[in-house]
Amino acid sequence: MSALDVAATVLIGIGLLLAVVAAIGLNRFDGVLMRLHAASKPQTLGLLLVFTGVSLHVGSWGLASFLVVVLLAQMTTVPVASIMVGRAAFRRGFVRGGDYAIDELSPRLATPSDDDDDEDGFIDEAGDDHEGMASDGEERFPENVVATTADAVTDHNWEEPEAGSADVDDGDIIDVDLEDETEREAEEIAERDPRP
Repeated sequence: MSALDVAATVLIGIGLLLAVVAAIGLNRFDGVLMRLHAASKPQTLGLLLVFTGVSLHVGSWGLASFLVVVLLAQMTTVPVASIMVGRAAFRRGFVRGGDYAIDELSPRLATPSDDDDDEDGFIDEAGDDHEGMASDGEERFPENVVATTADAVTDHNWEEPEAGSADVDDGDIIDVDLEDETEREAEEIAERDPRP
C-alpha cells in the first residue's frame, strides 16, 4: 500500500465519520436550526473529504474533474436549501425569533410590503380571500406560535364521527381515532418533553 492509498483511505474514513456524525445529529438535536446545521455542514465537508480520497485513490483527472463539478453543485445547493428550510420553519412557527440574539426576519416579515397578508407563510396570489388582513397601515408581526406542551400530540378528535355510523356518508368514511398504542406513545412523549 502506497502513501497515496493510505492518505485516500484516511480521507474517505474521516468523510464517512462526518456523515455518520451528521446522521446522529439529525436524530439527536432538538430544534430545526440545530438539525439544519447537522445536516448541512458535516455533510458538505464529509463529501469533500470522500471525493478527495476517491480522486487520490483512482488517480484519474477525468474522474477528479467530474467529482469537482458534483462537489460544486452540492456546495451551492445545500446552503441555499438550508436557508430556505430555516425560513419556512420560522414562517410556520417552528422557530421563535425571540430565542436568538439577532432576529432579522420578524421585522422584515411584518413590513407592509410583505406579500403574505394572511401570514400563512405563502405569498398571496391575486384574488386571495384573505388578502388585505394587515391593511389600514397596521404592521403585524407573524404569529409564530410554538406549542410549549404536547397538547397537539395528545388531543383527540372526538367530534369526528366513527366509520359506519349514521352521520357519515359512504363516500366520506374516515376513521381518525388514535389506537391505544399510539395514545400511550404520545403520553410518554408528553411526559418526557422538557419544555414547560
